[in-house]
Amino acid sequence: MEDNTLDQFDGSKPSSSKVALINGVYMGIALIVVSLILYLLGLNSESYAQYFSYVVMIVLTVVFVLQWRNKYNGGYISYSSAFGNGFLTILFGAIISAIYVYVFFAFIAPGELQVMLDTAEDGLYDRGMSEQEIEMAMKWTKMMMTEWMMPIWVVVGSAFWGAIISAILAIFLKKEQKAF
Repeated sequence: MEDNTLDQFDGSKPSSSKVALINGVYMGIALIVVSLILYLLGLNSESYAQYFSYVVMIVLTVVFVLQWRNKYNGGYISYSSAFGNGFLTILFGAIISAIYVYVFFAFIAPGELQVMLDTAEDGLYDRGMSEQEIEMAMKWTKMMMTEWMMPIWVVVGSAFWGAIISAILAIFLKKEQKAF
């Protein structure tokens, strides 16, 4: 049986933003699952583990843009449409992830922010910074790493990387319809 959850009642194709919203929810859920797995395995503080989320984001963006191209556009998609659909999918996924990040730091693991701050401070000492430099750096870091700011950084960072990822992927995923 064919999945028609995105089809409208009149049989016309859904808008790109509606498809991106639904796919963004799926992406957000996938990123939450990845984050929880990394946390439960104790790998969330490993720098290389962050790249796994980017791989998931890239793979899902490819799958979802190809879905938009092949299922709803007759196998064709312009660069701008591929970029827009990919970017919106990532942005909607980031919003879902940001909600999770707030819940995670506020309720699930409220002490995790302090662990991250301590790790950042240790890294500054390892760099050989002076006490005054560390104090100033940590003052700013503490202002930016709160349970309210972390979700904002998720959305801002995802929008930035989503634009770059979508711009690059759109080059390879576009398939223009020939005029004649």
